[in-house]
Amino acid sequence: MQNAELWERLRRLGLHQGAHHLQPPPRRRGQAIEDLISGQVLNTDYGPCFLHRETYELDYRHGRYALAELPAHRPETPALLAGDERLAEVPIERIAFVDTETTGLAGGTGTYAFLVGVGVFENGRFTVHQFFMRDYQEEPAQLCALGELLDRLEAVVSFNGKAFDLPLLETRFIMTRQFPRLTDAPHLDLLHPARRFWKYRLDSCALSSLEAEVLEVRRTQEDVPGWLIPSLYMEYARSNDAREMPRVFYHNVQDILSLVALTARMCQLLTAPVSSDELPGEDLYGLGRFWQEGGQWDRAESAFRQAIQACRSPAVRSMVMRDLAFLLKRQERRHEGVAWWQQLAEMNSDVHACEELAKHYEWIEKDLAQALAWTERAMVLVRDWPPGPQRKRVWEELKHRQQRLLGKMADPSRSHQRDAATDAE
Repeated sequence: MQNAELWERLRRLGLHQGAHHLQPPPRRRGQAIEDLISGQVLNTDYGPCFLHRETYELDYRHGRYALAELPAHRPETPALLAGDERLAEVPIERIAFVDTETTGLAGGTGTYAFLVGVGVFENGRFTVHQFFMRDYQEEPAQLCALGELLDRLEAVVSFNGKAFDLPLLETRFIMTRQFPRLTDAPHLDLLHPARRFWKYRLDSCALSSLEAEVLEVRRTQEDVPGWLIPSLYMEYARSNDAREMPRVFYHNVQDILSLVALTARMCQLLTAPVSSDELPGEDLYGLGRFWQEGGQWDRAESAFRQAIQACRSPAVRSMVMRDLAFLLKRQERRHEGVAWWQQLAEMNSDVHACEELAKHYEWIEKDLAQALAWTERAMVLVRDWPPGPQRKRVWEELKHRQQRLLGKMADPSRSHQRDAATDAE
């Protein structure tokens, strides 16, 4: 059978060659975002984009905390949290509380910030401005409108914004040939102090965990998991149906309200008297470490002493005792620190505590027998460690100390000599 005859028979049976005769399926007409959320279409030099605003009175409570609690704190306190003195010069009305919703969680030049929320204290209220691009072509207009708001602001509060949100926005501004905003502004990234305060009690310091365990925020069923948001926007961009987008707007607003409440809680920790009646011991330890790193040793010591009594975790209690002993040593209060090293050595068979006691008895008490006893006790403990570089290093240091002490005991004239290794102690 010839090819032409075969194709003719197949044509009569309904088979057509090629796809030129096929009509594309009609594009589903979905619901537009303007029909689902109140807002306005902004006309910029780059075209239109969509803006939605949510305004809250300052007595509004997000979990345990009212929005008004943050402006009540002096600006020096957020500056202390950020480790940036410039923030102390910025009024609360000039701070942008920023959170983005993106097409991907890894960043990069292919990731878009399709929704950018900026919370601002203004006119005696707190307003969240949400800039939304209804399709990818609206990104330049969205960023133009966002830039006009950011130009009025001087500082940023975010959660992991130093690593993600702000670099992403900078990239998107550059990609659309616009000038990036707030790149060198004072920036309080709450992820870092959150870890310092709560990592000893919480398994996770993600914002969702802090909302539940610290702020006591309970989101409604309107919310959507953050990991699902990129795929929801992809589906919206494909189908032009915005019915899932109000949940994303809600998620973004809740994140920004949590930035305010979390900042207020952190400021409260740094300014209000604290006690083990109000804070778990693990949180007191985190607070004590914050004060210790800032050189406020009296406040650190107070927090450490309360934490020892209140800690539920034996491992964390040991860490507190070790830090308190070091703090006392740094203040030349060595005899007070010895009591804590002894407790650690006796309770936990702590090699480092044995080493510290050996140093103390060798150089401060001049009791070489005690120093040798603590050194050899540490050697017994290290002998049971699994083989590896750390075991080898510590064993050699202890062996060196043992030989030196034995030499001093055999020749008392050497008892006041220090060698290069002990000078570093």
